[in-house]
Amino acid sequence: MKTLLINPEAPKVIPSVGGHGNVLSLGLAYIAAVLEQYHEVEVIDNNVEKLNRDQLKRRIEQINPEVIGATSDSFSFSNAKDIATIAKETDKNIIVVVGGPHPNVWPKKSLEDNCFDISVYGEGEATAVELWEKLEKGDDISNVDGIAYKKNGKIIVNPRRKLIEELDSIPFPVRHLFPINKYPRRFLDLRTMPGDTISTSRGCPYSCNYCSNRIIYGRIYRYRSPENIVNEIALLVKEYGTKAIYFREDIFTINKKRVIGICDEIRNRGIKIDWACESRVDTVDGEMLNSMKDAGCKTVWFGVESGSQEMLDRLNKQITVQQVKKTFDLCRKVGIRAGASFMIGIPGETVENIHKTIDFACSLKPALAWFCIFLGIPSSPMYEYIVKNGLFSRDIGNGILLVKTDEFDRNYMERLQKYANRKSEGPFRYYGKKCASIIPTPIKKILMNLSHRY
Repeated sequence: MKTLLINPEAPKVIPSVGGHGNVLSLGLAYIAAVLEQYHEVEVIDNNVEKLNRDQLKRRIEQINPEVIGATSDSFSFSNAKDIATIAKETDKNIIVVVGGPHPNVWPKKSLEDNCFDISVYGEGEATAVELWEKLEKGDDISNVDGIAYKKNGKIIVNPRRKLIEELDSIPFPVRHLFPINKYPRRFLDLRTMPGDTISTSRGCPYSCNYCSNRIIYGRIYRYRSPENIVNEIALLVKEYGTKAIYFREDIFTINKKRVIGICDEIRNRGIKIDWACESRVDTVDGEMLNSMKDAGCKTVWFGVESGSQEMLDRLNKQITVQQVKKTFDLCRKVGIRAGASFMIGIPGETVENIHKTIDFACSLKPALAWFCIFLGIPSSPMYEYIVKNGLFSRDIGNGILLVKTDEFDRNYMERLQKYANRKSEGPFRYYGKKCASIIPTPIKKILMNLSHRY
């Protein structure tokens, strides 16, 4: 069945929402990988192709798909709806399916507009294979887990599909269908180019109350084997000339044995690759960090979030300020750059607490640092608290809330964010002041205005 998968352009909803990088969408690439085994698949990544309405319509006409699948988070959902509308205008018989973070939060609400026929929630690979098979045969889809659909004017939400236990069973994300030459393939925390992203695990056992990621992948931590991961790295090196890897997941270091296994596998195969990952300060130790450094790790990003223990507890981060200091000192000792991300404008936070965080960031002397402005993201526990107590100034679209309290509003936070990034040298510490001066202004604006990620 002829299929077109589309990644919508990520809009700049407000000036300081810049967390969408121009990187290949791994989620869409995984769906393309499983569907390509059975169907003819093409991809449009409009986040880099930037097709206007007429151009997109012409491409859809040329491809003439039977099914269009669009991925979307809450920021880009309006653009996903525009794509679906264009598809229906082009050919009303095209079946339009939407998946991604936003439908995971609201599988039913995502179908309230007439542009989408089906929404997919939960992990999408097995659901996509079964759904496409049913659609191709014209079979009833009422027993396909993990979807919502319309029937007789009503929206029906089927049960959530069970999570995939063996991640090694999923084929590598396909990259040949994507416009590789249009991606920057560089990362702020890695000097080496070209670079690509890899995801090696799913699920998170922690309960940070600002996070909605577990809605998709659950709380059970599942991971790919070291051999499988390094097989993908070797493929990227051979096929795409990859020289740097960013492991794109929240806690790469949660399983010490697995991390050391990955490092051993990289070294044993003689693969020379620079890489970076994301972590928690309470999941690393000297042995792990030394093994990572020997295998090419250059930078580890830590979600520090706040320099106030009171706010860390409010976020249910389950770390202490003392652990943060100890881990950053350990990274310096080992020779790995430690990056720190912080949040300001948290509901219940005082301006005094925010300045405590800024001072703490400066005292840490991280290799990189950025300050994000807290946003109310649908489905997180903190989101429910914000809605219940009316702690927001407005909905900027698709349920994303700008937080406002008696202590601050959004405008004040944007000014404070710029001050915090300047005082801590923001994302430019790693480059040094001279190098920072040659970073193109548009990139500076994006980096200095990074806001709370989905």
